[in-house]
Amino acid sequence: MIRLEDVSRSYGEGDNVVHAVQEVTADIESGSYTAIIGASGSGKSTLLNLIGALDRPTRGKIEVAERDLGKMNDRERTLFRRTKIGFVFQFFNLLPTLSAYENVVLPAELAGRAGKDTRARGDELLDRVGLGKRRAHRPNQLSGGEMQRVAIARALMMDPPLIVADEPTGNLDSKTGQSILQLLRESVGNDRTMVLVTHDPKIAAQADAVITMKDGRILEEAS
Repeated sequence: MIRLEDVSRSYGEGDNVVHAVQEVTADIESGSYTAIIGASGSGKSTLLNLIGALDRPTRGKIEVAERDLGKMNDRERTLFRRTKIGFVFQFFNLLPTLSAYENVVLPAELAGRAGKDTRARGDELLDRVGLGKRRAHRPNQLSGGEMQRVAIARALMMDPPLIVADEPTGNLDSKTGQSILQLLRESVGNDRTMVLVTHDPKIAAQADAVITMKDGRILEEAS
């Protein structure tokens, strides 16, 4: 599903250069749940952004779903992210002026797929995450856990083969975070892959594989 070959990402120049990711090589299997763990500043979120085609490496090759991200232009990368990758973030990233339902179906509308099937899928996903009765609520009318449920439904809208999640439980209490993690786990399998960044060893322990990072490098891989 994901192949990283000698991937590095640096920022700045000269004495101010920061080597956020250094010479990372790894394979992530299709249908697996992989956790990336490490201290703050270890490079785990930068690596996730590279996998999610939100950033480009300074050096190296990244393949996702048999596509070489480095050979895509900006438009191709945007379309790839929109259709092949679902994103879940710590702070939800919901649009405050849209309802829960409108946030969920937004990726399909941006892809020009508005219609009866899209509406039905939006309703089905909200039902799946337990928010069918709150479809008209805006983010400021929802709890943190409910907003994250909406974000998960949105991430699944285009039925992407890859879900990337950056500290998706980091802004939630432990009980709510566990229920969110369970929802994410239920979305994995049947050729859907999830890569999740976390600082919590208990969350990482539930993954199929764990990548531990330190100073931009992979310190350890375990499965």
